[in-house]
Amino acid sequence: MMKYGKLLVFLLVALTAFGSFGFALAQDQMEPVNLVIWSQDGENNDVFLAEQFQVWADTVAPGSTLEIVQKETETLRNDVLAAGLAGSGLPDMILGPNDAIGVFVDAGVIQPLDGIFDVTPYTINLGAAQLGGETFGIPVNAGNHLMLMYNKSLVETAPNTWEELIATAKAVTEANPDVQGFAYNLNEPFWFLPFVHGFGGGTYDADGNMVLDSEAWVNAYQFVQDLKFTNGVLPEECDYACADSLFKEGSVAMILNGDWAIGEYLNTEVSPALGEENLGLAPWPELPNGSRPMPFTAGKFISVSVGVEGEKLEAVTSFVTWLSTDSAAVTAYALGTSRLPAVASVEVSAETDPILAMSNAALQSGMGMPADASLRCMWDSVRPNLEAVMSNSMTPADAAAEAQIAADDCLASLE
Repeated sequence: MMKYGKLLVFLLVALTAFGSFGFALAQDQMEPVNLVIWSQDGENNDVFLAEQFQVWADTVAPGSTLEIVQKETETLRNDVLAAGLAGSGLPDMILGPNDAIGVFVDAGVIQPLDGIFDVTPYTINLGAAQLGGETFGIPVNAGNHLMLMYNKSLVETAPNTWEELIATAKAVTEANPDVQGFAYNLNEPFWFLPFVHGFGGGTYDADGNMVLDSEAWVNAYQFVQDLKFTNGVLPEECDYACADSLFKEGSVAMILNGDWAIGEYLNTEVSPALGEENLGLAPWPELPNGSRPMPFTAGKFISVSVGVEGEKLEAVTSFVTWLSTDSAAVTAYALGTSRLPAVASVEVSAETDPILAMSNAALQSGMGMPADASLRCMWDSVRPNLEAVMSNSMTPADAAAEAQIAADDCLASLE
């Protein structure tokens, strides 16, 4: 984060401290509690979480502590399930994206929250944490969406169509032979699904059946395969770390990445080629059919483990409610981590935060990501076939057919 950004965060934290007094006075002071949260949100964002917990504790429950344990996505999922199976070792709270919530509900390791929290303030993305009419996660931000990111020192204006993107990428490389025009995490289904949605497809049909072999899926596989082998605007091999690091150093002009990366891209110490001056954000370019690819959207959510009750549950409810609804706290935490708020009471405008305003514009082209545990069958079935398409060892039609077969087998195993 830039030096002025650190000053802004300091001021926001101070503002939160004052703003929280009204929240604190609205309830009785609590006895100190020691809480544990497992977080997938990254060490940088965990610093903000710790700061905001301290503000809450100082005003509501002096002497309370929060142990934050950072875990990567798959590790978090596996460790929560293992602790649930063992019957001990679960944290009090779990912070992460919505895609694991369905798995945790099926395993019985998190509790429904409708009777504990007032969920009415969360009008933006609460549905991403709901299953069977019940809520299993409180949103602490909105988004988690992929968007086009570009280096404004290399690309003056974001391309509006994929035809323009291809031409721009080639022009950048022609003018700067050491710079790749475009790159993204090309073998990861999360980056592929937006193309499927843009071609009119989806994971489920109107009856709830998983459909991965429709014409839209074939068209999407064909499109990304052409990007690499016909249009020649992608590196031979490039995963997330590749695209991310090249973008930070100015060796790639445009990438597709999520809002979670904005904070680092604004920090010129880790992203020397970017910073606020050079970072541009935009919705995905339009496809030849006139539609834009639609990324999944959700955000990050805090779930509460089973077994949390009594004074500890009261403290968890108080802290999470304050963190996600108090205007000053939301400003300091959600916006401080360069994420969009999950409550409409905190607005983002181009005047107050142009970067987040661009992120919000990109968010509008997305579609909500379901929390259904069966979605894991789609991810696991698509991944190897997408890899085959992007290595030019499988046709798009065969990839779609094989993904459907694998998904059917996966779903049968869940019954």
